[in-house]
Parts: sequence; structure tokens; C-alpha cells
Amino acid sequence: MNKTFRTIALIAVLGTMAVGCQKEQPIELQSSITEIGTVYTVQYSVNGVLHQETLVGEQAWSGFLHCMLALAEEGYEVSVANENISSRAVATKEVVTYSSSSQEDAYSWCDKMVLSGYTVTITYDKEKKVYNCIAIK
Repeated sequence: MNKTFRTIALIAVLGTMAVGCQKEQPIELQSSITEIGTVYTVQYSVNGVLHQETLVGEQAWSGFLHCMLALAEEGYEVSVANENISSRAVATKEVVTYSSSSQEDAYSWCDKMVLSGYTVTITYDKEKKVYNCIAIK
């Protein structure tokens, strides 16, 4: 019995030492890089009250512009300019107008014009159910 106990104890000690002497596997840190996306610094006004907001990513920009169209639909006059690309030193003003009964068409046009450096003013005619958009550069 004494021999069996010694043998088991010796095997246990040698096993523990063998495990303790093994080379440790290096831990690989997984680097996760997330793209923040485009940053928009937007200056906008609602019925003449000026505001500024910073939006991060396409989803935030899309939600913001849809919100502006919804405000126009409620009767507000909304103006939007992307401060990152708007040009203030232009001597002559270029004015482009657009009207649409479709909110998605008005959204697409406003998106294109604001990202092209225009300041876009949006109103909604409740009687005709038409979005009236004016872009000024």
C-alpha cells in the first residue's frame, strides 16, 4: 500500500511539473478597427433659428435629413448647409430650385445638393402636397 501511494504521488508530482514546464502559448490580441465614417458639421435653421450639429456616419446624416424633411412637412421652413464643404467666398449666387411630391425624391435631391456645397432651403406646400427646395451656392 505504501508503494502504491508513493507511486501515485510521484506520478502526480511529475505530471504537475511537466505541465508547469510547458511553453506558454502567446495570446494573440485581435485588433478590431472600426471605421467611424464621414463626419458632417451641419449648420441648419428652423424658421430662422440657427443651429449647428456634428453628425458621424451616413446613417446619422440620413436620419438628420429625413428629420428636416419631416419638419418642413409640419410647416417649418428649414435650411441646411454642410459646413465641411460649403463655400462662402463666391461673389455670384447660383440658385437651383426643385419641387417634388415624393419625400424620397426630395431627400435624394437635397442630399446631392447639400453634399455639393449648396445651402438648401426646404418648405412643404400642404395644399398641393409638394416639397419645394431651393439650393443656393
